[in-house]
Amino acid sequence: MNAKDCVWQGLLGYWQNLFIHQNMLALGYRAWHGYISQGRGLLACRVAIAQPHTVDWSITTVPFSAQFIAQAAVPEFLRSLAAEDRSIQPDFLDEAAIALLMEAIAQHDPTQSIVLLIENNGTVDINLLQHLAISPADCYRQVEQRWDEFQPYLTAFHRMD
Repeated sequence: MNAKDCVWQGLLGYWQNLFIHQNMLALGYRAWHGYISQGRGLLACRVAIAQPHTVDWSITTVPFSAQFIAQAAVPEFLRSLAAEDRSIQPDFLDEAAIALLMEAIAQHDPTQSIVLLIENNGTVDINLLQHLAISPADCYRQVEQRWDEFQPYLTAFHRMD
């Protein structure tokens, strides 16, 4: 018998895909709003899960905060993130890594992909979400149309008119 993704990924410690899947519309909403108001950038999410392997992703909604960081502000944002949380990996601020991230931000297609940073308890994971089943613009439209449905668990978000 095969274990469900939500079981084996959580047990192996890589829970980020499950978080992304659970919150795709909200992430796409925030990424698209950031892009149309600030241009290219990075969507940064803070999640507070003490033990990710204990989360049942099929029923538990994990609270998070999200902030869109404009491309020009990304290096300073990364430095401030590392300064406020000393447990973040030291190689996180490696200039070569920052340069690669800046290149990804400059070259990705914001209409079809999202550059996403997820931080949880000093661990930072950066993903380029591409080949999405739903574009960021469509996520934005769906959330706008169904705001009342999203509002109860998007406590870290404010509707952006």
